[in-house]
Amino acid sequence: MVTYDIADDRRRQLVARALAGYGERVQYSVFECRLDERELMQLRRRIAAVVDAEGDRIRWYPLCRPCHGRIVQQGNGGLPADEGFYLV
Repeated sequence: MVTYDIADDRRRQLVARALAGYGERVQYSVFECRLDERELMQLRRRIAAVVDAEGDRIRWYPLCRPCHGRIVQQGNGGLPADEGFYLV
C-alpha cells in the first residue's frame, strides 16, 4: 500500500499517475499496488524523481499474505479476490 501527502498540485498529479500505472486507487491519496521486487524499485525511482524530499511525504506499507487476508472492508467497494500476489 502506498500513501502520499503532497502539497503541490503538479507533483501530486505526477505521483498519482505513476501509482495508477502500477495499482488501484482505493482512497484519494492511497493506492494498493501488486508489485514484484523489480516493479517496486522501478516505481520508487520514478516517484523519487518527482517528489520534494523536504516537503512531500510518501509511505510504503508492505502487507504480507496473512495480513491481506485480514483486511476488512466496510461501505462501498470490495476487496480484490485474486491471490498469490505481493501487496506493497
